[in-house]
Amino acid sequence: MKSLKHKLLIFILPLCLLPLIGISAFSYFVAKERITEDRIVLYLEQIAAEVTDAVQLTLLEKKEGTVAMTLYSEFLHYLTGRLEEPPVLLLDKLILVHEVYDLIAIFDVDGRLVLTNSLDRSSNLAVIEYLDAKELEGLRGQSLLRYTPDSLWLQQVRSSRFGYIDWHVSPLVHKVYRYLDNDIAKHHSLGFAAPILDERNVVVGGILALMNWGFIQEMLDKVEDDLRERSLSSGYAFLFGRDGNTIIGHKYRRNRQDAALSAGEFGVARDNYGTRLEEDHQLVDLRRAVEERAPHFRYQYPRGTEKISGLSALNHEYFTWVCGVGINNEDIFAPVLELKNNLIWAASGIMLLVVVLTYSVSRRITIPLNRLTLGARVIAAGDFSQRVEVGGRDEIGQLARSFNEMAGSLEQRSRDLLDLNRRLEEKVRERTRELEEANREMAKAYDELKETQFQLIQSEKLASLGQLVAGIAHEIKNPLNFIYGNTGFLQSYVDRLQELVELYESRGRLATEDRTEIEAFKERMNYAFMKEDLATLIANFDEGAKRIHSIIGDLRTFSRIESDDFRPINLHEPIDLALSLLQNEYRGRIEIVREYGSLPKVECHPGRLNQVFMNLLLNACQAIRGNGTITVTTRAENGRVLVAVRDTGEGIDEKDLDRIFEPFFTTKAVGTGTGLGLSISYAIIQQHNGAIRVRSRKGEGTEFVIHLPVKQ
Repeated sequence: MKSLKHKLLIFILPLCLLPLIGISAFSYFVAKERITEDRIVLYLEQIAAEVTDAVQLTLLEKKEGTVAMTLYSEFLHYLTGRLEEPPVLLLDKLILVHEVYDLIAIFDVDGRLVLTNSLDRSSNLAVIEYLDAKELEGLRGQSLLRYTPDSLWLQQVRSSRFGYIDWHVSPLVHKVYRYLDNDIAKHHSLGFAAPILDERNVVVGGILALMNWGFIQEMLDKVEDDLRERSLSSGYAFLFGRDGNTIIGHKYRRNRQDAALSAGEFGVARDNYGTRLEEDHQLVDLRRAVEERAPHFRYQYPRGTEKISGLSALNHEYFTWVCGVGINNEDIFAPVLELKNNLIWAASGIMLLVVVLTYSVSRRITIPLNRLTLGARVIAAGDFSQRVEVGGRDEIGQLARSFNEMAGSLEQRSRDLLDLNRRLEEKVRERTRELEEANREMAKAYDELKETQFQLIQSEKLASLGQLVAGIAHEIKNPLNFIYGNTGFLQSYVDRLQELVELYESRGRLATEDRTEIEAFKERMNYAFMKEDLATLIANFDEGAKRIHSIIGDLRTFSRIESDDFRPINLHEPIDLALSLLQNEYRGRIEIVREYGSLPKVECHPGRLNQVFMNLLLNACQAIRGNGTITVTTRAENGRVLVAVRDTGEGIDEKDLDRIFEPFFTTKAVGTGTGLGLSISYAIIQQHNGAIRVRSRKGEGTEFVIHLPVKQ
């Protein structure tokens, strides 16, 4: 059996170390995740966005500066022949002020070069460097289209608009400068062309300013320096061209001043300027991310080196470049790896300290506990007089005092328990008698409640039956009047017809005088009227019989209490059936609008629901006097279905809304309804555990809404 010291060590050591290890692991992974996802990615995206903003601002400034150059009248006068002296000094001053243009050229409307600056843009007051006069003279009169990658810029200028020339190696610049041994970035140029207009706003020529690409590359190199200061030595910025595939700005380029930075990841020199992502570097996914304007992307470059780059597109009217700021994953996780090593050393030291402290503390605990164990065994044997020695004021001492108090309490309770056992049986018998009496009272109250409920139901039934009998007496009286009121007339007509028939039979062949007499007799007895009225009387008898039959049928339906079998059906079927049967009621004057939703099958009694929909739709048809609309809406919601029948008829008075479901109550004219349709419908819906509601306003139509459960 393991000792308490071993158990404490096994228990406390994991108890202390597991939180430490958990916190350390959590800190490591959270730090790794946050540095990768939250911090570094957002930081790279932010730098890329700042670079594109700076580049865009530079392009905007150069555009405005080029447009401002066209406002000098000397250029206009020289192009139109009003100034003989070429304004070379003005061009030289502009080239020195702006400091970014390799060449500022004046050209005519056909794109032929007329004049250029003669000073190098890097000249200062101490050293004046003139360009090669021979080269400049040889360029005059030549078409600038020979030295540009396209002619779109000249077309823009001719149409009085600003023109751009994208990133390119300019043969025009290379004729007057010697950049062969310089940084490859300086070999490239960016063009801005603005039209020169005369007083009538007619284009007479333009100004072409070729900016050295090295100034844009310097912005990218500045990002590289900033990242190095933040211990992210692998970071750098780069640019992709308008096609999203060509590299137009990169740290790896030929003749860069810092040879170490111009070399590749493994010290091999490379020149990425003008290379293509897909064809030269097989970075198809990176190109797709650039085209899709992704904010950041992970990739390998070169193969085996994990990188992540923040991407930002240039928001310019012409230059749709994309800037990226990339960094190696090994730089990202360097602080995390250092944190991991520190956490491992800290955990090891704390583990050793916990082992020593646990062993020391356990010795101070086990000796008093052994005494308590011995005392507990004595008490367990039944000797409640046993006490243990109290050896301190700490928790162990408190435990010993509590043990002694427990022993005294057990001794007292042992005596109390013997006395309690003697009285327990008597208390149980007394409590049993009380429970039996309470049960008898509850049974009596339950019987009285059932009797009261039965009497209430019977009273309600008697009240409803009295109302039914009164309605039936009133309704049956009207059709019976038809029968009794017309019986005498019918008998009289029949007697006279018999006399006429007997007269014909007694005369045999009638003479002219006899025929005249018969006709006179028929005239006196109003034979023609009797013949027509006899059909009307018979129709009245038929109508009265039908109404009596209808009333009796409705009463039988209303009073039925048998439980019919339920089966699932599509509610649209009984609705469509009722509408089909009522076509004569609404054809030609009422528009039927079906707004059916998707309904599950509903468990119901189909025949009874047929009668409900027939009653509601018939009432809706009769409520519309002329033309109108009846809308039937269905939908499912929360295990129930809703059916709404809305008409544009006369509506119901507010005072009658509370009575419309009462038997024999009707708002129709006497003789046009029995007053049982809605009460029968209400009873059927109640039988289906549903609900029916009505909303109506006089003159604005009525809507009946039925809620039915899908499952009974």
